[in-house]
Amino acid sequence: MDKLGRVREALADSDLFGCLTEDEIDRLLAFGTIVKVPAGKVIFQKGDPGDSLAVVISGRIRIGTVSAEGREAVLNFIEPGETFGEMAILDGKPRCADATAIEPCELFCLRRRDVLAFLEAHPEVALRVIGVLCQRLRRTTEMVEDANLRAMGPRVARALLRLAADHGRPVREGIRIELDLSQRELAAYCGLARENVNRQLSSWREAGLLRTDGRRLVLVDRPALERIAADGR
Repeated sequence: MDKLGRVREALADSDLFGCLTEDEIDRLLAFGTIVKVPAGKVIFQKGDPGDSLAVVISGRIRIGTVSAEGREAVLNFIEPGETFGEMAILDGKPRCADATAIEPCELFCLRRRDVLAFLEAHPEVALRVIGVLCQRLRRTTEMVEDANLRAMGPRVARALLRLAADHGRPVREGIRIELDLSQRELAAYCGLARENVNRQLSSWREAGLLRTDGRRLVLVDRPALERIAADGR
């Protein structure tokens, strides 16, 4: 499949543009540009102008932010077929988080003026944008709630279950989270110190609740983790 064919396929499968016909997707292709991003590159930072959104064709993106004290918080991971940068597209305000390529990525980028014109002509896509933003707001609310109301065990369990729901794949032993996460990234996603998260994971490995497959985690006993996650203490 050629490059445009892969972009067309990604748009057809995307959370925002999957409702379009083939002709409409072809018209959308004329507005965008394909960008290759190496692993580790910062695509935009908090405070940058919000002048574009992107559809991930291949690779993965980490969305996060860093506090004034230098503490990192990972908010989301964006996979192929998913978009990022929608919020700034709608309100035109600066970016509210950083976006970094955690793998070599290929992105289909659309400028704000072109997206707004397209949304006016296709209100069904505007409704999808609202749906995506609502879903991400709920996820952020859950993470804030976990950080303020839950003890370490339930907090880590809920984080792992979120990752499994978004990025998990069934395997013989259970559900493998298909993200090559470093210990620092996982701790930042849980909102805890790396040492605390590692200690909790080691305890669950010994108990047979999960195992590691390289840098990927396999949830071996998901029901047990769900019970821990439901206990807010």
